[in-house]
Amino acid sequence: MARIDPLPTNLSPESLLQSLGVAEPREIDIEAIAYYVGLRVKRRCLKCCEAMITGKGNKGIISVAPGGMPQRERFSIAHELGHWAMHRGETVACRSTDIGKFSKGNEVERAADQYAASLLMPWSLFKAECREHRRLDLKALKAVSAAFNTSQTATLIRMIDSDVYPTAIMISHGAGGKKWHRAARGIPGYWFPKADLHSESFAFDLLHNANAPDQGFPRKIDADAWFDNWAAPKYQITEQSFRVPGEGVITILNLDPDMIR
Repeated sequence: MARIDPLPTNLSPESLLQSLGVAEPREIDIEAIAYYVGLRVKRRCLKCCEAMITGKGNKGIISVAPGGMPQRERFSIAHELGHWAMHRGETVACRSTDIGKFSKGNEVERAADQYAASLLMPWSLFKAECREHRRLDLKALKAVSAAFNTSQTATLIRMIDSDVYPTAIMISHGAGGKKWHRAARGIPGYWFPKADLHSESFAFDLLHNANAPDQGFPRKIDADAWFDNWAAPKYQITEQSFRVPGEGVITILNLDPDMIR
């Protein structure tokens, strides 16, 4: 793979969108943005990664493995644009496990993910869309995801980070148990989800019963089904879980407001 030569300036998501006059979510054409900064997008089979970028000087090529979901492809391209802006001069190839996971252990990939989220879901437009939905649930998630043409997982992470929903937590589970979780900024650290799913949780049935449908609406459940601390038995929370192909089950929890005061 060719090394990417550095330029003297970085390209922020905000400056790119401003330069292109983007004023609505539907105007965020990620391939046009790539072209604008000197990159062409090609879809081709990649053996060891999901996306990669090669370039020299002011020109380059983003290669993306074909056949994925359109929303996933858009995030992969935006992720590579992040590397182009911040990591030129380094050699970077991104596996599927590197993209969209906001890794805590890999600062380079986390930075590219954050760049991609800011480019595809800029705060000024994103928070305005979120405020159209009073409660963070699957219905709101689908609406915001459709508005920005982004995956439900990436959109939900952004919604959690938006500060519009201060009582929300998202949790990802696979066959091996909890994979990761993300909580709104103001939620105290002692509201840390259990490692294993409680058998009374709706997510448990969804994960272990192939015929169980996604939850159509949030349902109340005792907080101690999800949290193991002295205060949990005092509260009820709402839970809504849904399947994500290739990831497992994702759950949206909304805490009682008294739990974070």
